[in-house]
Amino acid sequence: MKFFQKLDDFLDFGWAQICRGKFDKKSPARHPTFVTSSHDGIPNARTLVMRRSDRKNNQIEFHTDTASSKMLDLKRNPRAGIHIWLPKVKLQIQMDVVIEIKVGDTIIPIWKNVPTNSRVAYGTIPNPGSVIESPFAYDHAPDHKRFAVLICHIESIQLLLLGVEHIRANYKKTNNWKGEWLSP
Repeated sequence: MKFFQKLDDFLDFGWAQICRGKFDKKSPARHPTFVTSSHDGIPNARTLVMRRSDRKNNQIEFHTDTASSKMLDLKRNPRAGIHIWLPKVKLQIQMDVVIEIKVGDTIIPIWKNVPTNSRVAYGTIPNPGSVIESPFAYDHAPDHKRFAVLICHIESIQLLLLGVEHIRANYKKTNNWKGEWLSP
């Protein structure tokens, strides 16, 4: 069980776990829960694959289909929540983010690095979430025009470490990531 006395050490630990999600395919941080708000204010949660983490710029990145419901949600409200639960270290990470959506020719280099077998996720016909007559009544039509990069600019990170003694802290961009201890 980890124990932290310094806010900076706790944030370093949290970021190490976040970054592990990009490189360790077995880490739960690789598949965080991504939450948007629908047009009627209802939270929409789904699991995404983390494609990049960047502590220096306080960003993480995901890829999505431009026709997905999350894109509609983000066009109305570019704010989202990200939740990661890491059972081995008993750490919960919550992030509030503002999303920058990138599409078009500027992301072709990223598209070229998407494995061919993964490209089928971008261009499904009919669009993701459409009603279909049977489980496999859809086609895969990989299309770089349906590929979007979601750059999540992190506004806050809250860490909750569960153990004999729980430890909780909140860090905000507006406070230069100084952090403050919270009652768990």
